[in-house]
Amino acid sequence: MAHTFWHPLLALGLILTAGYCGGKAAHFFRLPKVTGYILAGLALSPSLSGIIHPDQIDVLFGFTSDMALAIIAYSIGGSLQMSRIRDLGREILWINLTEGTGAFICTYLAVYAAGHLLPLPDCLSGDMLTCVSLILAGISVATAPAATLAVLHELRARGPLTTTLLGVVALDDALSIILFTAALTLAAQISGSGTGNASAFVQGLFVILGALAIGLAGGFIFSIFLDTARRPESNLLLTLAAVFLVAGLSATLSFSPLLANMMMGFTITNRVKHADNLFHQLDLVEETVFCLFFCLAAAHFDINALKTSALLGLVLLVGRFLGKLAGTYIGGRISHAPPQVYRYLGLTLMPQAGLSLGLIFLAGPVLPAEVFELLLSAMLASIIMNEIISPPLVKWAVTKVGESFPDR
Repeated sequence: MAHTFWHPLLALGLILTAGYCGGKAAHFFRLPKVTGYILAGLALSPSLSGIIHPDQIDVLFGFTSDMALAIIAYSIGGSLQMSRIRDLGREILWINLTEGTGAFICTYLAVYAAGHLLPLPDCLSGDMLTCVSLILAGISVATAPAATLAVLHELRARGPLTTTLLGVVALDDALSIILFTAALTLAAQISGSGTGNASAFVQGLFVILGALAIGLAGGFIFSIFLDTARRPESNLLLTLAAVFLVAGLSATLSFSPLLANMMMGFTITNRVKHADNLFHQLDLVEETVFCLFFCLAAAHFDINALKTSALLGLVLLVGRFLGKLAGTYIGGRISHAPPQVYRYLGLTLMPQAGLSLGLIFLAGPVLPAEVFELLLSAMLASIIMNEIISPPLVKWAVTKVGESFPDR
């Protein structure tokens, strides 16, 4: 199949046009626009049509994903106004703990059982199966905020379920890093690689605290200059400058840009009067960023991964889904959350993407090359399935509880 190198501007125009058409088609079938973006990206991928060259997709995706995730993280942090979540704080903490732990336990059991019951490759046996189960369980905790936020933005969602969802998603990455680091340390000891030790957990904690410190400092500094009385264009310019500056500084110092921007958004929204107006001004660029991000992310995935690792990917999908569903129900009942929260929140926590891919690469030194390639393919397969089915689930759950206001 021939692949074409387009002029960068032509490639971007082609991707945006395909994403727009995909979004319109998805809307026609009453699906979220994100689903249309993903399907449009798959249609452009080298493994299907081959319209765009794989190397060009890698270059465009590398820059676009960093930019999109930085804006998305900032927006999530900005949604966490203390006046809104003060009464939900206990619910958010309990549900975050139980859904994350539930995903970890159920994914571990699902992968471990699959290794004994299903026709998986021989390399997944004995101690290696235990290591793989631990690593995939740690990765399963992460929830990608991009798809969720895009759907909530499209629906203009508002209410207890939406607020709790944003709070849980905001805390998920921190919990994921902690559990994954602990799982990777244990897996390294079991496999005898010697690369994992107690310092790995300390390093993971340092990554979290460093990101929070940078985000807090950035929030305090930029909240002085952001003013809702200024022209929207000026505020948008300064906001994007702050988002990219904090994300870039965090990445340079090997901290988490996602956590840093969440903390900055949280700080600004709780320090600036009428901060909602500042975050609504991001609407001018968010839709374009979402379209580019999801189209390129889908085009970046190799559809052939589904042929070799679909079975293990399906095991990951089911184990993670059951864990998050059961965990949110248990956490919601413990914290006395409203019924619409503990009954439907689990359906909105399925999206999985960027952080999961990053964590699987961190596990490379602990695993044999053959096992690592298998897990990477399985993770890609699971992510593709998650990103296709998750947006409709989020839309259905939010609409079911009456928190969708798309016409306002």
